[in-house]
Amino acid sequence: MKPEQSRELTERLEKAALLLLKLEIFRKPDDLARRFGLPLPVVRYWWRNTDQKTEAIEHRDLTPRQAKTIRRATQVLEGWEKVKRYRPQCGARLANGRRCKHSVVIRSPEGWDQGCLADRCRMHGGLSRRVRKQKVDDDGNNE
Repeated sequence: MKPEQSRELTERLEKAALLLLKLEIFRKPDDLARRFGLPLPVVRYWWRNTDQKTEAIEHRDLTPRQAKTIRRATQVLEGWEKVKRYRPQCGARLANGRRCKHSVVIRSPEGWDQGCLADRCRMHGGLSRRVRKQKVDDDGNNE
């Protein structure tokens, strides 16, 4: 998954989560996060950065348009899968010429501004913490 696609997915998740919280389908961010398997700190962060105003809507008074937007938001959040087998493949080139088939990594909550999914698995740079060394010329300049 490319970084742009991951950011788009994260934006759709955020928009859908905030809609369901504003319409009081879920009363607390924690309830929504547990229901859809999203990280708690992420949903709390999204909710904290809004005005946190809600509109109580009776379910029997829903217009067809409101029902459709609620259903779409729920589908977007249900489409988010924490399960590995539903995530895209890493795709890094291996030494034997094939591509890696491991699932991409879910970033930690602090990294969700870059997108919820990394573009590689944990072995090929998804969440690796190693420091990458820069080449140094004979002159001492970094490249």
